[in-house]
Amino acid sequence: MEFHALTLDTMDELRPFFAGNECRLCDCTIGGTFLWRDMFGTSYAVSEGVLYLQVRYLTGDIAFAVPRGDGAHSRRAFDGLLRHCAQHGIGARLCAVSEAMLEIIKGMYPHARAYTDRAWSDYLYDARDIMDLSGRRYSGQRNHINKFVREYPDWSFERVAPGGLDDVREFFVRYSSEHVKDYQAYNEGNVKTIELIDNYAAYRQFGGALYVGGSIAGASFGELVGDTLFVHIEKADTEYQGAYPMLVNQFAKAFAGGAAYINREEDDGVQGLRTSKMSYHPARLLDKYVVEI
Repeated sequence: MEFHALTLDTMDELRPFFAGNECRLCDCTIGGTFLWRDMFGTSYAVSEGVLYLQVRYLTGDIAFAVPRGDGAHSRRAFDGLLRHCAQHGIGARLCAVSEAMLEIIKGMYPHARAYTDRAWSDYLYDARDIMDLSGRRYSGQRNHINKFVREYPDWSFERVAPGGLDDVREFFVRYSSEHVKDYQAYNEGNVKTIELIDNYAAYRQFGGALYVGGSIAGASFGELVGDTLFVHIEKADTEYQGAYPMLVNQFAKAFAGGAAYINREEDDGVQGLRTSKMSYHPARLLDKYVVEI
């Protein structure tokens, strides 16, 4: 197999491989894959109708995503990857492996070793819970939203149209300059948000912006795959009290109508982010494994 750099020019070519996502992991979406391709040096190869993705961890270690496509979960497809690793002296290491896929791999390779980390787990919510925020357990979010409505009666939430991205871009440029942190994933996410906006047609994401008067208080972008709404980008200006709960709720109401679940991705081990995501009471955490064969 010959691997090539993953670029925006390859997005349409590879899009059919991301049409389904039964595991509901954000790593298995086209948006999640392309937004983080530079940080992980992602490259790809297509062989016998199967897509293989190679990534390089920040430690320098090489790993591979679970193969995608017709017959991708067969022994033949995995053996092809193992041959490639043997030919190039690379450890046969798979990343972002779901629990269900882990069992399939262990069935084929009983001696495979697997490990996970809580910081990698995706937060999966019942879509109706996030849209309704009903019951005592969501009283905190409702209180924040009610305060937002009282404080900013001229608020609105609008779907982002391809011709109306200028003010959204300006918001994210300002947000990125004001929120620089000392870890790479956060800052790379800010950079790639601008890329998504500048290549909105190529990404085929949808977005929504929360306005207070004529100013943007927050905005989100995501995609719907199967029964799951994936929220890839979610930023709000905390100077507007209650902006985050309002954005989370309004984005779900606008785009999760046909979804059973909402995936708001991982917390990267950041305690504040973990506390916030847990406060929305996930239906479950989707663990991801690294598997060494």
